[in-house]
Amino acid sequence: MTEESIIPISEMEGITPEYQRLMDKSNSVDFKWIVDNNIFVQVGCDMEGVPVFLLNASNFPPTTQIEPLLIYILKTLEPIVTGNRYTLLYSHALLKQESTPDKSWLNTLYQMLPRNYKKNLKNLYILHPSGWLKILLLAMSPFLSEKFWSKVEYLDYIQEIPGILERSNIISKLPQSVKDYDKGLLETPEVTEQVVSGMDTLGKEYLSSFASSFNFFSATNPSSWANPK
Repeated sequence: MTEESIIPISEMEGITPEYQRLMDKSNSVDFKWIVDNNIFVQVGCDMEGVPVFLLNASNFPPTTQIEPLLIYILKTLEPIVTGNRYTLLYSHALLKQESTPDKSWLNTLYQMLPRNYKKNLKNLYILHPSGWLKILLLAMSPFLSEKFWSKVEYLDYIQEIPGILERSNIISKLPQSVKDYDKGLLETPEVTEQVVSGMDTLGKEYLSSFASSFNFFSATNPSSWANPK
């Protein structure tokens, strides 16, 4: 890891008008339902003292009501990203269809974020990634840097949560429904592997076809996107 990659940005850089709008609105938003449902919560620090946050997708509101959640996340992280790194563990299991943002929304979000949120992200762990989520992230690859991909790690099971994190604290904040989902995966690992492998293959074929037709990823090798670790 280079020195440049571990030194956090101490000043907020690249504040966009949309980000400023959300911050201006933050004082008039009720966040109680977010806190009560443990949708976004700090779950300790890693072994280097970097704060770790858990984002529970199973408790997401419908996309029409997602802006307050986004504001809460940004507001919570703002004092951290202006002088420190942070790690995010995203629990994807049981995300409801009506709560699933589309690719254009995610692209807009990424472009809206000040540089601090991207640069000072130490690791992004994705717990229980679906095949479709992997395809979606692959489709966003032209907008994501190689440094971002170096921070991403997929975790298929709760037991794969790295030991450098406070695993027991994280598990205590996961909804029981997610723990039950994980238990079901462990009981049928061969089915899980077949589905994930099939979706990954489909995703690479889809993107290769897309690149060939539109010359959109001419400088990128889609096969290298399957393993972002």
